[in-house]
Amino acid sequence: MIPLRTDVPLRYTPWANYLLIAINVLVFFVQRWGSSGELHTPGALDPRDPHLINYFTYQFLHGDAMHLAGNMLFLYIFGNNVADRIGNVGYLAFYLAGGVAAGIGHVLADVQPVIGASGSVSAVTGAFIVLLPRSRVTVLFFFFFITAFEIPSVWLIAASFLKDFVFGFGDPRGTAQGVAHVAHFAGSVFGFTMSFALLTAHLLPRDQFDLFALVQRWNRRRQYRDLRSTGWDPFGVTPPPRRAAMNPNLERIQDVRARISDVLSKQQLDEASKLYLELRAIDPNQVLARQSQLDVANTLYTQEKYAAAADAYELFLRQYYKADEVEQVQLMLGILYARYLNDADKARPHLSAAAEKLQSSKEGDLARAELARLGGAPSSPPLPF
Repeated sequence: MIPLRTDVPLRYTPWANYLLIAINVLVFFVQRWGSSGELHTPGALDPRDPHLINYFTYQFLHGDAMHLAGNMLFLYIFGNNVADRIGNVGYLAFYLAGGVAAGIGHVLADVQPVIGASGSVSAVTGAFIVLLPRSRVTVLFFFFFITAFEIPSVWLIAASFLKDFVFGFGDPRGTAQGVAHVAHFAGSVFGFTMSFALLTAHLLPRDQFDLFALVQRWNRRRQYRDLRSTGWDPFGVTPPPRRAAMNPNLERIQDVRARISDVLSKQQLDEASKLYLELRAIDPNQVLARQSQLDVANTLYTQEKYAAAADAYELFLRQYYKADEVEQVQLMLGILYARYLNDADKARPHLSAAAEKLQSSKEGDLARAELARLGGAPSSPPLPF
């Protein structure tokens, strides 16, 4: 299987990743034809005599064109999105550090010299799992026939990680079939742990699609299931008689809310958004739990149901005005009103509030840029946070 592309749009130009690809290609041509057409690797990392500079130079050397093409394809597919999340300058440092970590792993496990960007690329794919675990990648499959289809990116990266672990530690030298699997494994571990640590320390911007948020939602669902298993019913509180008389649809509302909780626990977001619209049709005053309301609003946005998404975000702001995500919700509302609902008057207050609260972030820059060009041609929509 050959990866072709991911389903995650870019917010910024990942020039750092394009620069790394260009340097690798340029070094390969210099390396290949720089001396009478013979292949020379003076910058290889030799575990028997390692030098500090070689921990960096070996990352840009390749044995042949297929070695280079495979590494650059994976770097292009996954590196663009990682650079988009980390930032170009930070991505360059992350890439080089991942290569150094991979080199250290190889030096500890083998005695054969090593070249190639595979360790650095493995660090990038390890970070990709943490930053975008729910994304999908289009792959080209060929056996007796050729076809393209989408699979979760986690499957592809995890399969590669497992292969490196088995071949790396199953072979006494860690170089099964001439491949430095331990270096790949060390790069993947570095990329995964470092990006998770950066998210935990809030040195990278958090969003609802990263692994940290995924684990938090899984833990909330686990706690909810544990409570339900003890007999607790979140919708079993009997309302006062007057309120029951005022709302004859109470049982229907409770049923729909219970179904929404159930499908959200199974990550069936499209079905949850459909049920949410049904709930709003029954009673316009209904608001879901904080994260559920946010998940449904984001799903409506991705479904291009912009009016319904704006309404869901507005309800979130009114009900959870002290939540951590308020600034991002205001930014999304400003974008929705300005670009899709053509209501500049409603967009400006939200964009102004987002710009003021997100002073030194990319989201703040986006809010200020949107305020500056209100009324102009719309540009590509941002990702839901």
